[in-house]
Amino acid sequence: MLAQNSTNATTSSIDRFNINLTSNDGKILHRGIITSEHGQPENLDVQRTVILPHRNDGKDYSGILSFTASKPVEVLLGHRMPIDEQTFSKIDSKRFGSLFLVHPVRPNVSEAFSAPTVIKPAYGLSSPFYSASVPFVGSSVVLRTLHGEPFVAVYEVSAQLGQPEIVIDIETAKNNTGTE
Repeated sequence: MLAQNSTNATTSSIDRFNINLTSNDGKILHRGIITSEHGQPENLDVQRTVILPHRNDGKDYSGILSFTASKPVEVLLGHRMPIDEQTFSKIDSKRFGSLFLVHPVRPNVSEAFSAPTVIKPAYGLSSPFYSASVPFVGSSVVLRTLHGEPFVAVYEVSAQLGQPEIVIDIETAKNNTGTE
């Protein structure tokens, strides 16, 4: 695949899922144009595009995403949790409520689930410009529309990779009954 830049020099573009093309210091700087596709899971009527995919090495991204889209989109940040179903089931959902969880669709993924954050930018009255800059930390970055509306987006993302320290503190859920 080839792309032209503003100086008419030919530059090769990269596969956006090949995130190993980062500098030695773990920095990512991508600019692109992307169209949506039907998202996972199949029972949700969404169109999505993956800006930064979940990594097999467990590292997270932190940075800023700037974009403009042809339709109002939401920013979805994935948060993979390396916890098994048995441990997670110890949380009393009647007391604490339930999380919306997505199970990984990739084979050989050890995490039991991903809990997404959904950011709905306030686009205001600036239509037809559905634009935003969003600071983020997460294990993936996705743009999506609901109700199956396809879209195109131009984006730039600047991110730093880091290995998160995993904190699983559900013992307080079992030990804290709310009484003294």
